Amino acid sequence: MVDHPALKGFAESRMSDFTRLVGLEFRHISRGECFLHLEIQQQHFNSTGRVHGGVVFTLLDSAMGAAAFSVLEPHEVTATVECKINYTRAVTGGALEGRGKVVHAGTRTVVVDGEVWQDDQLVAKALGTFARI
Repeated sequence: MVDHPALKGFAESRMSDFTRLVGLEFRHISRGECFLHLEIQQQHFNSTGRVHGGVVFTLLDSAMGAAAFSVLEPHEVTATVECKINYTRAVTGGALEGRGKVVHAGTRTVVVDGEVWQDDQLVAKALGTFARI
């Protein structure tokens, strides 16, 4: 669902080949927040039978980046400057929801809080900084 008129078509136009390859799906985007969904597939697992941490990071970075993008001016784009992530539990299957919420939109950077959930269980928590370019 897209709640902000300036974001119409955003989900389709901003999905990269990489995010499509991973399997991310937009569930909600509005000014300052984004929810993404990921159905876990065999290719998401590491050698120990758990979802690879890079998959969880990709979900976080994409949700937070889209949230950051949603507060930019029309001529701007964004890029990840840094991201701090805490993994709180392993995932062995099912589906994940990534959430990004802008906590500060400055003139040069946007700070975004991120979370990944599986049902009612927190999987990862992050804080990211995104450049306004």
